[in-house]
Amino acid sequence: MGAASPSRRHCLLLVGLAPLALAGCGRREPPAPVVDLMIETNGDLLEFKPTELTCHAGDHVRLTFRHTGKYVNVEHNWALILPHAFDAVTAAAVKAGEEHGWVPPGDPRILAATPMCGKGQAVMTEFIAPAAGDYPFICTFPGHAQSMWGVLHVLERS
Repeated sequence: MGAASPSRRHCLLLVGLAPLALAGCGRREPPAPVVDLMIETNGDLLEFKPTELTCHAGDHVRLTFRHTGKYVNVEHNWALILPHAFDAVTAAAVKAGEEHGWVPPGDPRILAATPMCGKGQAVMTEFIAPAAGDYPFICTFPGHAQSMWGVLHVLERS
């Protein structure tokens, strides 16, 4: 008999790997808990309400941001950034410009961000909470971050 046909060789290879593939089936990590967080503007003021949020490391966070302003026609967003990155991120947001929604595309210092939204609107972002620590969040619209900021406290999972 000659060499196995190409289709037979693939079958043998797959059968030989089946025990390895099945070995990992019982050891899956449980899915990350889903945590819904809500934050909004403090009316027409350049402030977030609340200014502190909490979740656990590894949580699947669904954050809804609501712009509760009624009179001032300025857009806002919510962006979670790395600690000590405030100046660099706010400068990069200005360079990114309106074309990119004031969020520099692909910037590794920005862990999550909502799109810009106008008064009366709500937007959402989803992300996996980073390692335990305190992470600043800001509005990246130019000039807003100086007063529109807060902290996401990420706790160790017990």
